[in-house]
Amino acid sequence: MRVTRRVFLKISGTVLAAGGIGISIAPVAAHAKTLKLKYARKTTTICPYCGVGCSIVVSTTSYGKVINTEGDPASPVNAGSLCSKGSALYQLSSANPNRL
Repeated sequence: MRVTRRVFLKISGTVLAAGGIGISIAPVAAHAKTLKLKYARKTTTICPYCGVGCSIVVSTTSYGKVINTEGDPASPVNAGSLCSKGSALYQLSSANPNRL
C-alpha cells in the first residue's frame, strides 16, 4: 500500500481522535476580573485641541477620578475615532503619576 500525504493525514487524524491527545475538552471555569469600567459614570465631552469638535466619552469613578477616555461612536463628527492628541487626553488628567 502506497502512503500518500492525504492517507497519512487521514490515518493520523483518526488515531488522534480515537485515542485522545491528552487534552481535556471539559469546560474550564473562567476566572475573569471585573472590568474597571463596570461601575464608572460615563460623560460625553468635546476634545479641546482643534476646531473639529470630536466627541469623547470620559469614564469616571464615583469620586471623580478619570479612569478612561475614548471616542464617542454615536457622534456624527468623529464616529468614535480620535486623533493622537485626542486619544492621549487621558494623560492630562491627574491619573498620570508622571505629570507635575
